[in-house]
Amino acid sequence: MGTTDAEWGGIWEVLGCKWTFHILRFLSTRPAQFNQIKNAIEGLPASTLSTRLKSLREENLVSRSVADSTPPTVTYALTEKGEELAEIIARIEELERRYE
Repeated sequence: MGTTDAEWGGIWEVLGCKWTFHILRFLSTRPAQFNQIKNAIEGLPASTLSTRLKSLREENLVSRSVADSTPPTVTYALTEKGEELAEIIARIEELERRYE
């Protein structure tokens, strides 16, 4: 099954947004709750994090699970597709470090 231009355009639109790589990099270390992500990435506004997580979920890069607890606990994690992308990002960062 091929990828359409609309599908590619969607993922590139998400990846081109500020903070996306930071969020993916953080989630590549472990699943996390909203405030854990926000507190770990200095300068990331809560409204922006919310928007980015929604976009990443729409692109099937991040999953959202809600635990049946009081209050409900929401956890975000990379999907298989997100993990693949995080690996590619890590390789690009390694390449950049080698040529600094």
